Amino acid sequence: MKLLKHLNRRRTFKKNIIVRKPQRDRIDVLLVYPIWVKRGGRGTLQRMLPPLGILSIASYLEEHDFEVQIVDIHAEECTPKEFGDIVSNLRPRFVGITVLSTHFLPANLIAEIAKRNIPDTKVIVGGVHAEAEPEQMLRNPSIDAVCRGDGEEVMLEYVRNTPNQEILGLSYRANSVVMHNGPRPQSDDLDKYPFPAYHLINFNHYFPPVASYKDLPAMNVLMTRGCPGKCSFCNSAKTTLRGRSVEKMVELIFMLRYTYGIRQIYFYDDTFTANPRVVKRFCDQVIDKKIDVRWICYVRGDMFKEPLAKLMSVAGCHQVLIGIESADASIMKGIGKSIKHSRYKNVVDIAHKYNIEVRGSFIIGHRNETMETMEGTLNFAKYLDLDFYQVNILTPYPGTILYRELKEKNLILHEKFERYGQNEVTIKLEHLTSEQVSRFENVSIYRFFLRPKIIARQLLRLSNWHHIKDLIVATYIMLFEGLSKHKDNSTLEQWLEYDEELNSIKMISVPKLPRLTYQVRQESIYQ
Repeated sequence: MKLLKHLNRRRTFKKNIIVRKPQRDRIDVLLVYPIWVKRGGRGTLQRMLPPLGILSIASYLEEHDFEVQIVDIHAEECTPKEFGDIVSNLRPRFVGITVLSTHFLPANLIAEIAKRNIPDTKVIVGGVHAEAEPEQMLRNPSIDAVCRGDGEEVMLEYVRNTPNQEILGLSYRANSVVMHNGPRPQSDDLDKYPFPAYHLINFNHYFPPVASYKDLPAMNVLMTRGCPGKCSFCNSAKTTLRGRSVEKMVELIFMLRYTYGIRQIYFYDDTFTANPRVVKRFCDQVIDKKIDVRWICYVRGDMFKEPLAKLMSVAGCHQVLIGIESADASIMKGIGKSIKHSRYKNVVDIAHKYNIEVRGSFIIGHRNETMETMEGTLNFAKYLDLDFYQVNILTPYPGTILYRELKEKNLILHEKFERYGQNEVTIKLEHLTSEQVSRFENVSIYRFFLRPKIIARQLLRLSNWHHIKDLIVATYIMLFEGLSKHKDNSTLEQWLEYDEELNSIKMISVPKLPRLTYQVRQESIYQ
């Protein structure tokens, strides 16, 4: 274990809560990203890059002359007491909190701490869980409002003290009754928003996933929001696709490379290649400007062709991640992703032709999953000749079509959202036990990576000391920690010490079925 801690660069930075001082008597806005994952085991190998949503909101507020600070509790390993000290020091007039489903308990505690230390602060929450379950969030007396959809303009109006009833996209309490304003029209032009406020974070707190980079340091960006896909398990399903202009995106990449020294870029777009013509223009400009940067992105099996792959490679793309999900046609149809398997083989062959690595992502533990379908998925991953194999257990998140369908049929085992990390069975299965799925998840990783061909390929890709350390850490975890689940630690446990029922406003009822994310953002369903 000492060897692991010594080699793991993610733990080499000395824990140091950023010193934050208000320019005036108190700051205008404090934006908070909660802790969301249990560390240890495979969690050590996963990404921890900045929360782009609140970075974008921060820069938009700064552009309008508001003083903003960011606390990334997950990255800084901040305890509740330390966060309370930060709040007391900054005395924010407004606190904004991102809420994914795994954030639910920590986010509620963050709101309570903020109100306890600064009673007159206004607390607003946003994010995919909050917008799907606004009543659930507003049962917490410390939360004043919920932002649904894009947060920049809602937050600007909120911190300007615009009357609640006049802010589109806002849900709030009025005399213990939850009120929902109509949806805010989505902006198709993301250029109206300034670049994320990277200057408000400590880059030393962030790291990329193991085996996903060529150079360091690394940073994440978004060129688009939304996704044309219809995957039932994803909050982005059926949401409107919008993007920045190519010119602005190239400007951002140039700034990251030559102002911050970033050498590796992660495109977090749900489907980077959804508009091939835009990607082509982006690659052309990166090449013309000779920006020395490497990058990776997410692609779909039906949105990646040879001419584009060739150009992406020249422009610096060295790895693509493709969500393959399952080898079983009936399962694929059930989750809304009926892409022919031949397309995936074509993607891998094309990518390899131009020296682009392929990371395949799979989901097991579907409602009608069997040992045979899981074996078929693993064998398909081997047949595709993927460079990397990652597998998760199906998890129904509020706001997704999958969650709504399972909720209607009473097939969800529990809603302890802090455990919704895609590594635990949370639904009732027809043919398998939870233990069988979890065991296969672990064993399948051994069976994919501990093959001579893959071991040789991993050794050949080593090009610097960081790669060597990553390989040692990953091997150690696989062999000696048994690909264990995220282990509890004292910091995390403190953030789970919030009793939702004890602290809730009982007269506020929560709908039996949450809204779907795409409906919340695009339709008037609250009228």
